[in-house]
Amino acid sequence: MLRNLSWQFLIQQVEIMGFGSKFKKMIGTIYLNQKARVIINGEITENFKIMKGVRQGCPMSPLLFILTTELLLNQIRQRKEIIGLKSKQEEYKVQAFADDLVFFVEDPMEAGTYLTQELEDYG
Repeated sequence: MLRNLSWQFLIQQVEIMGFGSKFKKMIGTIYLNQKARVIINGEITENFKIMKGVRQGCPMSPLLFILTTELLLNQIRQRKEIIGLKSKQEEYKVQAFADDLVFFVEDPMEAGTYLTQELEDYG
């Protein structure tokens, strides 16, 4: 998912989650005007724009991934048709660690349809 992360989506999430304008400007400065060139058979290509993804090895990349993944996690948590496992007063539907997601649902066959829909809407 990191290589397919839309920058416009990222900027939108920064706004929705209430980060300040300085943070939004910093993200825009880092990501919005990137260009690259590649070497193919010893020849360097013309510049091309990079429109999505986060920088590999950048210390901010995991944090940006978490920021954007939170939208998906909240959609799943709020979806009434997805019934999670209950422990005491809490209901658990999804847990995330790094770029892995684990789903906890009562009826995987029924919830699978809704989970797939949420994942497709997110992706």
